[in-house]
Amino acid sequence: MPDMMRKRSSMMTTKLSATLLTFLITVPALSKTVVESEFELKLPRQFQQSLIEEKWKTLTTREFSANWQFPDQRVVSQAIPVDIKGIAIDIKTRLEKPSLSGSQSALELSSKGLAAQLKIAEVVVDHVVERNVGGIIGRFRVQAQCKDIVLNMKSGEGQFAMKVTPNVGGTQAGANVDTVSLSWNPGAWVVAGNVQCSGAEGFSDILMNEVTKITNDSASFVEPQKELIKSYVQKYLEGATFDFSGIRKLVLARPDIEVSMRVHDFKDLGTEGLLAKGTLEVIFTRVAEDSHKVLKLDKEAAATASSASLRLPKDFINVVLGEAYKGNTWMHQISSNRLPGFSTIMGSRFVQFFIWPELMNYSKSAKFLFDLYSDKDVQITGTGLQYSVKASMYARMQAPKSGAYIPFMNFSLPFTSKVTLKLDGGKVQAKFVNPTLGMTGMYDSTYVSRYSPSRRFKSSTIRDRIIDSLWGQTVSMTLPEIPVAEGLSLQVQKMLTTDSSDLVLQLTP
Repeated sequence: MPDMMRKRSSMMTTKLSATLLTFLITVPALSKTVVESEFELKLPRQFQQSLIEEKWKTLTTREFSANWQFPDQRVVSQAIPVDIKGIAIDIKTRLEKPSLSGSQSALELSSKGLAAQLKIAEVVVDHVVERNVGGIIGRFRVQAQCKDIVLNMKSGEGQFAMKVTPNVGGTQAGANVDTVSLSWNPGAWVVAGNVQCSGAEGFSDILMNEVTKITNDSASFVEPQKELIKSYVQKYLEGATFDFSGIRKLVLARPDIEVSMRVHDFKDLGTEGLLAKGTLEVIFTRVAEDSHKVLKLDKEAAATASSASLRLPKDFINVVLGEAYKGNTWMHQISSNRLPGFSTIMGSRFVQFFIWPELMNYSKSAKFLFDLYSDKDVQITGTGLQYSVKASMYARMQAPKSGAYIPFMNFSLPFTSKVTLKLDGGKVQAKFVNPTLGMTGMYDSTYVSRYSPSRRFKSSTIRDRIIDSLWGQTVSMTLPEIPVAEGLSLQVQKMLTTDSSDLVLQLTP
């Protein structure tokens, strides 16, 4: 009995080992192909307005509020020094939309509906006065104080504006504050409530007169504090900075392909605009083995352009499509109503009778499905906008039956064609020129056993109809948006090439 149990245990171990070995042999390891491509992003001068306005939308839609603390001041009234302490201004306003045009290098932001409150903790006199009375020198200590003074600005009596310059460096774009102006009209301030004053009789009026003087003369009050106000505004605008250093992902239809881009360097070229350099990474996850490819840009200088543009290496399309269509990594399902030439066959019973009788058992409006795939790499050659494609493809055709799809026929489809690319309105268009197509078809064995179809099938006639329809046919696909920064993406509009055949994608917000 123990020997039998040992034998069973040994057999189970052997089977388990064999199963595990089979699993390890037949299941491919998790591998990936990485294509790392340089890119150059050019943003013309006039594009800076869109760039900054996009980020500053939040600043122009929400209230701008600030509390600015100012140093104590000392003024002299009737030869007596008066100290003004604890000065602060609270302002609330909305910023007008910035504008940049022509050769301007600065953006102007102005306030709309400025409301302000001036607070003074205390105005105080504490001074020894000497007087000569009949040859006798008298010393008198004068003390007076007014506390917690609050003044409100009348509506429409104040102005607040700033000039800022776009600042791009490293991987960030923001703004430098050049100038700040704050002013108000004489008589713009009104004392709120009662002011608490104490001390020598009559001196409270002197103290409040000094408050009135500084509030009536905005230039004398603001001018000494301009640099301080400027620093306050600069700190506020730190929240309106573009950070280009983060990884931005592009959204594709194929889940096995991941695309991301990262800016490594951003430069302000002055009147020529902004120039970003970085890496576009394309990862293919449905591959048998790991590989890594690096694509370099031609060293030519970035061309001056009136629109935003993205420059990519000349081999980018060739390499990326070659990886995307490696053998056993892809499958496209196509409905028969989108297959060139097939709709004409479905529309005529006469044609069906002579070249594909089995289709007569289906409605003229029936939609078949074709699962297109290949176990061999699709060969793609060419650069720029002109390519040649050679593929050994297969198609599994499925027929609609009782609300479901069942296997119908299987095809072998060797295919070659020249392809011309064009991009317009955010869609890439591939035009097939001089296509050739082979076709060998066979009914699926399960369909034959169940439905006993007519085996007559003139593949050459069907192939010729598809080729005739495919010649000059244009296939369109919408390209993903290019994510430049958080909250800002650009749409590809046109595709051009440089003298060295590098690709140039023209972009628009």
